[in-house]
Amino acid sequence: MSRSSKAAVLTMLVSAAAGISLVAPAALAAPAQIRKIAVKQARLDWAPKRTAAAAASLRAQASAGGTITGFTTNVHDGSSTFQIAMVGKNPFVHQATPSTTIKTTLIPVVINFPNGDTWDPRVQDSCDTQSALTRAQHSPLFVAQPWKFGPTVVGTGQYVDAFRRGEFYKQTKPTGINPGYHVKLALTTHAPLVLDVPLADAAESTTVCGSGNLGAVDIFYLDSQLQNYITGTLGRAAVGTFPLFMPVNVVAYQGLPGGCCILGYHSLMANAGKLQTYGIAMYDNTGDFAGSADTTVMSHEIAEWMDDPLGNNPTKPWGHVGQVKGCQNNLEVGDPLSGTAITDQVGDKTYHLQELAFFSWFYHSKPSLGVNRWFSSNGTFTTSAAPCTSPDS
Repeated sequence: MSRSSKAAVLTMLVSAAAGISLVAPAALAAPAQIRKIAVKQARLDWAPKRTAAAAASLRAQASAGGTITGFTTNVHDGSSTFQIAMVGKNPFVHQATPSTTIKTTLIPVVINFPNGDTWDPRVQDSCDTQSALTRAQHSPLFVAQPWKFGPTVVGTGQYVDAFRRGEFYKQTKPTGINPGYHVKLALTTHAPLVLDVPLADAAESTTVCGSGNLGAVDIFYLDSQLQNYITGTLGRAAVGTFPLFMPVNVVAYQGLPGGCCILGYHSLMANAGKLQTYGIAMYDNTGDFAGSADTTVMSHEIAEWMDDPLGNNPTKPWGHVGQVKGCQNNLEVGDPLSGTAITDQVGDKTYHLQELAFFSWFYHSKPSLGVNRWFSSNGTFTTSAAPCTSPDS
């Protein structure tokens, strides 16, 4: 990202002897004053409010098919039964071909503010020796490699694929019913989404890296632009794929001042008469958010999209952990461990990836179906989720 220098006011000197009569140009307008923010509490995930008719329409499109490869199943948790939907094939049933590949489109988001501040993930800056886009493309999210969770080898794959194998290790281990199980992301990079953000939808704060600014964009403006890009630029070709938008060092806010900062989310919409999932995740070089760096936010959102693509897989209430201060009752595998990261070296880069909660943590499997009988991908959770009965405590 780069910050444009302030325009200098040109002074035109006119020679009277030349017999030329020119009107001196007016001084250039002062740069727009962008609202300043100081609140830097990280939030991940956001869901727009939908009318009952809009929600019913999306449910109908989901049941009509034509979207990404996925499965539905009933999950029993004590006396409760929940129907859930996940990306990939059903690991609980033997699959002749258990591996799934999802076309994934990475879309860099270029942000331009009226005062000349610019954030461009394609451009190298003082944060790193490579651009954010290059780093993301070569990260463990899209490059397969061998993984061990604790003492156990879970196989070769991308990070979220390894997470999925790890959370269902009873089924994916060499002696399980689906040892060849994978959910792979086939990456392509699309032309950028360039946003000239209106003054009313822009805010910023100082930070230590790159241009020295953290950009912030109104969430409703931002989400409308993502959806317009999907329907207008990607169009019907996006159906059955996962578009993932990536700004660098730019967050979203919902109202000010207390509604900052949303670092990423995954959502869904209608596209060409079909259900379309999509996500956005900031590549983070700011140093402003504890437990977040480079691809942490991306790992959170990809994993949650994979395990809860519609954002409504129900669970018993859980909470008071990670970023969840009250009670929550859905299968958002990143939220309970937001701020807890692991590192992984690829080439000259140490990447940061979020630890993720396993299926068994939410649904109280005894013992856990996960690798090492863990309840999260790095073993932080050793038991399943505690009941949450006090949403405000």
